[in-house]
Amino acid sequence: MKHITLILFVSFLFSMSIENINAQNRPFKKQDSEHIKDIFEAWNENTGGYLYESVASYVMHQQQPERPDGVNKTPFELLQSMNIDRINRLKRAAKTELQKEKESTRGKREAYFWQDWINYIETTTCRMQEGSSTGEPHMLTFDGERYDFQNAGDYLLAASEDGSFAIQTQLFRRDAESSWSLNGGVALNVNGDIIEFRGTEEPIDGEVYVNEVLINNRDTTINLPQGGTIRLNEPPKESKNRHLSGDRFVVKWPTGEQLRVAIIRNFSFGDNKDTERKNVLYQLYVGVPDCRSDYYGLLGNNDGEANDLIVDDTTTINNDRSAYSEEELFGSLRHSPAVLSKQEQTCLYIAYPFANTFQLNEENSLFPIQMTVIPDSIRYPSGCVSLADASDEQIAEGRKKSEEAGVSSGEMYSTVFDYVYANIDPADQVDSSGFRQPERPETNEPDLNNNENERPNIIEEIPNILKEEGEKIEDRKPNNQERPENERKPTNNTPVRKPRGGGR
Repeated sequence: MKHITLILFVSFLFSMSIENINAQNRPFKKQDSEHIKDIFEAWNENTGGYLYESVASYVMHQQQPERPDGVNKTPFELLQSMNIDRINRLKRAAKTELQKEKESTRGKREAYFWQDWINYIETTTCRMQEGSSTGEPHMLTFDGERYDFQNAGDYLLAASEDGSFAIQTQLFRRDAESSWSLNGGVALNVNGDIIEFRGTEEPIDGEVYVNEVLINNRDTTINLPQGGTIRLNEPPKESKNRHLSGDRFVVKWPTGEQLRVAIIRNFSFGDNKDTERKNVLYQLYVGVPDCRSDYYGLLGNNDGEANDLIVDDTTTINNDRSAYSEEELFGSLRHSPAVLSKQEQTCLYIAYPFANTFQLNEENSLFPIQMTVIPDSIRYPSGCVSLADASDEQIAEGRKKSEEAGVSSGEMYSTVFDYVYANIDPADQVDSSGFRQPERPETNEPDLNNNENERPNIIEEIPNILKEEGEKIEDRKPNNQERPENERKPTNNTPVRKPRGGGR
């Protein structure tokens, strides 16, 4: 496996990044602890000091330190590789420091360095919660709600309130008459680093841009300057069908989120912008820590409640697909006036008030070639498509193929829909990769000197920038973890409105 550390330089953007970083007004000063740093360095002599500084940089919203040679994991993954006893030891030491910090300010502040520090460490012990956007596209929110999204244009799929994590999707119609759309492009904010997946005829898995630089390498892992990583797997040289099996790309955020990207090729998009460049369908699987509920977007907020499709307090209809029985989805009742009326209400609600909440504009869309200003005739579906428009024979064949492929009952409607209208084999829709929780090692903790000899505050310095392929470094805003004691006001890099039913 070949690992590449990608460090790119654009002088103007870099100078702007430094100004933005310095402009971050944190409500506290950076703190330091000799004891906590010793715990890190006892864990790994080479990596411990870097990880200690990295966590502090997240808390302070500052430039990440340069990764040591041979370190190809995110700081989040490094913390996940620690024994849980060491994690608990770090938390105990940080709670002692937090008490000192509170005493020094007489407890008058609402936010503290060590509280945010503890929140970040605690998040690394959480499991992953998955959402997805697949097919035409069918959405699965982090809280398990399923619905169909048939608009075109640039939309926010998921983001964190602090702006360190964002996934945007660019949705195309196959032709002007199509009432459904497809993920034809993807743009990411990875803690300040910008990644774009652009569907093209060549290469077979589309183009990949990191901070505006085209990446031609495959079978490689790239270390991003702000702590994330992107894995680009080698696609098959020849493909007998449209499906490129497995994860083509895997992106990991230093704040714990992950994105797995699968690909189905050879979709021609008709009367859309730059249609000749968009012929890849991206299947998007998103994982977030299950202990956080500070997300928003088409995939919801991850708060464990069925409120992801609520825009405001006036929403009265159930927009999740679970509102329909199997007979209403697949059987004769799908033609009944009552069901058709309910589906039309749901479709119009999703297409307009709900979709408009997460529609991107010229300022917050990350796509170089934007679809923020398109005619309503393309943006909104011309009609609400359901399996009521399919024949019994088509549905029966789609269900048979889905069952043979091992599709779960919850995903059955999606795969039958995609088979009937887009000729996508249900076997190509089965995702078996998942987000796996790393196993922590069993190790003996060494005894350390518990005397707290405080060091002077460490001056944060921007690492030297070496030009390999060229890059810009964006301002980063670190993860806002679950906050048991303090509530931090979010500062969003993707300022779209959030629904009132967010359960915050």
